[in-house]
Amino acid sequence: MSEVAQIIAQAGGSATRQELRPALRGRPLTRAVRSGEILRVRRGIYTLPALDASLEAGLRANGVVSHRSAALLHGWGVLHAPKQPELTIPRHRRVEAGRRRQVHARWRTLDPQDMDDSCTTPLRTVVDCAADLPLPESLAVADSALRSGKVTAQELADATVPRIGRSRAGRALALASAEAANPFVSGLRAFAVEATDGVWTPQQPITLRDGVVLHADVGCAAVRVALEADSHEFHKSRSDIIRDCHRYNEMTIAGWVVLRFAWEHVMFHPDWVREVIAWVVAVRSAHKDCTSIPA
Repeated sequence: MSEVAQIIAQAGGSATRQELRPALRGRPLTRAVRSGEILRVRRGIYTLPALDASLEAGLRANGVVSHRSAALLHGWGVLHAPKQPELTIPRHRRVEAGRRRQVHARWRTLDPQDMDDSCTTPLRTVVDCAADLPLPESLAVADSALRSGKVTAQELADATVPRIGRSRAGRALALASAEAANPFVSGLRAFAVEATDGVWTPQQPITLRDGVVLHADVGCAAVRVALEADSHEFHKSRSDIIRDCHRYNEMTIAGWVVLRFAWEHVMFHPDWVREVIAWVVAVRSAHKDCTSIPA
């Protein structure tokens, strides 16, 4: 996988012009698009070229692009890109068997205000994902939507959720936060929520011994466990490594257990990630004083 493709993948399947600059090394962005290496779906928003072909197949099925496919069209990141285009088909509309096999379709009632051209509106997209997808997937979409500004926290609080999936949707919408840096972090926080009963905060503030405040990607203040999402950084310098060592050591001295997870851990080994978080939280919870690391 090329650097450009890897940046887009780690950004959740969609990246901005600014996010792609480190991998382009001065190469004109238009050249990368013309070569087919990346796809421009909207102004300033780029995805992998597979999205174009899959969406074209989906639209041929006379459906409305929805869920994670719609999230990508809105320029948001997702934890895992759907293997097939995700569509919502208006009730009583038939789809040919051959085309149906090419898409992941759900038959629903769609009001005109729920549609924006050929895809669901931003708010409807978030609500659909919250009701139908597992928490790691839906939280990644909801967090991305809030970061983009296309959906507000108040809109999520006031949203009407379907009867089927209402409990799951309510949980995801309540947890949504614009503070999560990317879908990778959103997925990691969702795993922590699923693994424990703790309150996990994105951009958790940690006060060091010299009074400086750092922010962990995700943290639970009750047990002082911090989760750091270590994505692949291109052209990482020696000074970056020294800074990271200083950061993690000082957080440990401050009484926090710091767990570091690679992008590959979250994407491909979620059960192990949950197991590690649950084990550490259980050990910390067994000690009344969480200002030091239990032996």
